Amino acid sequence: MKIENVQVLGANLSNVLNAFGSFQLLASRIMLEEGLGAESREGAVQFDRERWYPVKRWLATIERIGREYGESMLGQVGLAVPKNALFPPFVTDIDSALKSVDMAYHMNHALEGRPMFSPTSGTLTEGIGHYGYSRLPGQKQIVCECDNPYPCPFDLHLLQAVAQRFEKTATVTHDSTKPCRKQGSPSCTYIVKWV
Repeated sequence: MKIENVQVLGANLSNVLNAFGSFQLLASRIMLEEGLGAESREGAVQFDRERWYPVKRWLATIERIGREYGESMLGQVGLAVPKNALFPPFVTDIDSALKSVDMAYHMNHALEGRPMFSPTSGTLTEGIGHYGYSRLPGQKQIVCECDNPYPCPFDLHLLQAVAQRFEKTATVTHDSTKPCRKQGSPSCTYIVKWV
């Protein structure tokens, strides 16, 4: 997966600040050291929510957060995504929400300044992987295979936040019978269930 020319929408940088809560200066330090945004007089990171930032620097920030603060903090960043990301307007239930994650993912990433998904034309540009969706017939269960550059705990919690927005009882678990990015696989598989 080549990501040199890929960018992430600035609004997504808020996910890290939201995850750190009262300790946003810790997150700001990492983001600034990784070359994201500019420093305010108070030492906090400032960025433009409408601007595109290099995804390589964004992924380095995410990786450092995992290394320095652990998987639970990566999960908190994933939980914050639905609060800040753009989503297509047709999202009304758990199925349309989880189907739309891949589109929203591509809407929030750009290739040389052009969003990788256009809701107007329906055009999707490849290059950053996907968030899969497969509903099991007759069951309240969805399987999501994720083959993207984000870490496993981030994706698990992102899917949980999206699913619970429409089904409060939804749980998301990692399918331990499938490969995992933690062990070098290009993808992870998650099972979403609800009652």
